[in-house]
Amino acid sequence: MDTAIEGKRPEQPVERQPRQVHTITDRFSMANTYLINDERMIVVDPGSVLNTQLLLSYLQRFLQRKPEDIDLIVLTHLHPDHSAGVDALRKVTHAPAAAYSGTPRLLDPLATSDEYERQAQMIDIWLEDVVGLPNHLDWRVIASPGHTAESLCLYNPFSYELLCGDTLITLDGGTILARGGTNRRRLQQTIQTLESLKVYYLYPGHGRPILSMRALANVEW
Repeated sequence: MDTAIEGKRPEQPVERQPRQVHTITDRFSMANTYLINDERMIVVDPGSVLNTQLLLSYLQRFLQRKPEDIDLIVLTHLHPDHSAGVDALRKVTHAPAAAYSGTPRLLDPLATSDEYERQAQMIDIWLEDVVGLPNHLDWRVIASPGHTAESLCLYNPFSYELLCGDTLITLDGGTILARGGTNRRRLQQTIQTLESLKVYYLYPGHGRPILSMRALANVEW
């Protein structure tokens, strides 16, 4: 289920900080769910209920871990194809769900819609920009408005891994696309921020993960 494109491993310090991210994707929605495998685990974008079932099976069969080892669920944004499995996963793991706190202040139409209100009711922890995740301080929140106002990315500056939700998606052949949405100007600012980071492992919301010494070298619009 881990679909990362394999290649030459980057030089130190990446070898001291091996990849922690596992990819689970159901064949119907094609939205990626990510499992960060650490002492305590994080699920990013549970996706559909089927994705959640695949995740729990993968967790136990291949990693020999228990659902209770998951202590945090993070949503990169509040679209249902990334969040529909939250309730099912939370019932099994008892882990809180977290999302970026900036949405109500960004005056995006979604922030005042009934759909946003329904999605927001799932959130237990509102995250701030440029901070570490609760109990997982190596993973930093990067506010990424553009695709949606509440979009976030997660970046690990020690392993050079970036989980970018739908801010960036990949196509067959490895093309990386900046995904338009609510505000192109904000999206351009977000891409500039991401391109300033050293990224060897790119994990998009849709499409195959990318392994490259310059994973964000050729972002297309």
